Order: sequence, then C-alpha cells, then structure tokens
Amino acid sequence: MQQEKDCVHVSRSNKGMKWWAVVLSSWGIFVMGLFTSTAVGQTVSRAGYSQTLVHILQALLLAFIVLPSLYWLLRKSNNRPFLAIGLSSVKRAVPRFIMGAGLVAVLTGSGFAIAEWLGWIRITEFHFSMPLISMALLNVVVAFFYEAFPEELIFRGAVYSALSERFGRIFALFLQPVVFLLAPVTESGLHLITGFEPASITIDYVILLVTFGVILQLLRLVTNSLWTSIGFHLTYLFSSRFIVLQREARFLTYDEIEPGTGELFIIFTMTLLLGIVILISVAIVRRLTIDLHNKEGCDHA
Repeated sequence: MQQEKDCVHVSRSNKGMKWWAVVLSSWGIFVMGLFTSTAVGQTVSRAGYSQTLVHILQALLLAFIVLPSLYWLLRKSNNRPFLAIGLSSVKRAVPRFIMGAGLVAVLTGSGFAIAEWLGWIRITEFHFSMPLISMALLNVVVAFFYEAFPEELIFRGAVYSALSERFGRIFALFLQPVVFLLAPVTESGLHLITGFEPASITIDYVILLVTFGVILQLLRLVTNSLWTSIGFHLTYLFSSRFIVLQREARFLTYDEIEPGTGELFIIFTMTLLLGIVILISVAIVRRLTIDLHNKEGCDHA
C-alpha cells in the first residue's frame, strides 16, 4: 500500500509543469550552485585560507542555493514537493538510510575479504586516533550537504521523477545518469570559460559516475525512498576516502600485488557492479511477484 502511495506522489509531482521544464530547471539549479560554490571555494583557497574552511563554505553555499530553489520550483506543482520526489518522512528516513549505508558496508567488507583471500591485498595496519576520527566526521557532514543530499534530491529525485513520468521507469533509470554526468562536465566548461581551474574529466571518471548514478537510482526505484540512496551515497564516499583509497588520512593500510588492483576490485567491481546486479535481481523478483499476485487475484475474481 505504501508503495502505491509513493507512486501516486511521483505521478503527480510534475502536474502543472512540463517534464522537460522540471528536468532542465532542476539540473540548471544544481549546475549553477555547483559552479558558484566551487568558484568561491577556489577564490577563498587562493586567498590563503585553509582547505577545511573552503570545504565548509562550499557545502553551505551549494546547500543554500540548491535546496530553497528546488523547493520553490517543485512547490509550484505539489504542496509537499520533497515527499513527491521520494524524500519520505523523518520517521521512515532512519531505517531507509541505514539500509543504504548497510549495503555499502556489506559489499565493501565482502570486497576486502575476497581480495585478501585471493591474495590480491594484505591488510598490514589499522589507524585510529581522535584527529582522524574528527576529520572523518567533519568530512561526512560536509559531504552530506555538498554531495549526497543535494545530488539525490536533484537527480534521483526531481530529474528521475520527471523522466519516469514521461518515458517510464526503465528508460528513466538509464537516462538519469547521463543527465547526472552532464552536470560536472558543464560546470567544468563554465570554469574554463570564466578563468577558474576546471575539474579533470577522464574516461575513468565518466564510467564511475555513470555506474554510480545507476546504482543510486536503482536504490531509489527498489525502496521508493531517497533516504536509501542518500545513505548509500554518503557511506560510499566515506568508505572510499577513508578506508579503500590509500590516502594520507585513512583507517587502514594494505599492500597490493598490483597497484590499483585492490581499489578497483573493492570500489568498482564489488560495491558498484555487484550492487547493481543485486538490486536489478531484487527489482525483477519483486515485479514477478506482483504480477503473479495480480494474476491470482484476477483468476479468483
């Protein structure tokens, strides 16, 4: 019954606005917010301020630009705009968020276990200290407001809802990551035109971003809640930055037989690709179950 209610909200989310207007407007809001926050961040960084202050300022700017603007845009079509695009109530937020975060923990943990069992990596040391924990917690807060929350609202929420209303869920599932990819590409182009340092857009980055967009959209599709994709998004960023990638600030150190093998296997193959396979399987089983129940109901009728 709740799934049916969620579908009703989605189907009515863009009433009164053309689907393409919602897609372009919400995408444009994010691009301008991203461009502004990164441009200000680069300016403040060149002035000699710390990177911590730069990151906090960027997160606040992006959040204050995107969230009110998106709310105002969607409010024209729905009295409960964020609920209409899949941001369920606070009561349902915690279990959905934990579900998404838990999936990352299981997939990443399995990746480490399999990679070590196969001899591809060898964990040599664990690192725990209050400065490291404080840095990681601050990064999580910044990542929530700068990446996970606004990106999920825009792309897996507003953009996907508009695309699925026009083209159907399956086509929208694969079209949304393309729209997602165009945001940093456009922002990088704007930086190049205006004299700021553009972000590097590589083939590896394109593949990663598209794959990331697909799994996040699948989470939204399977659970009918953006909180699940937000939980996955935020935990994935934390895991990548402080556990898997061997950066200076990290919670563990491991050796690899071939440099980059462990990171590629754990982050991409196990966490993203296997996650996509699992979620597609769940979606198919659910669809078949619903069709079977509907058929049995018709037969009894």
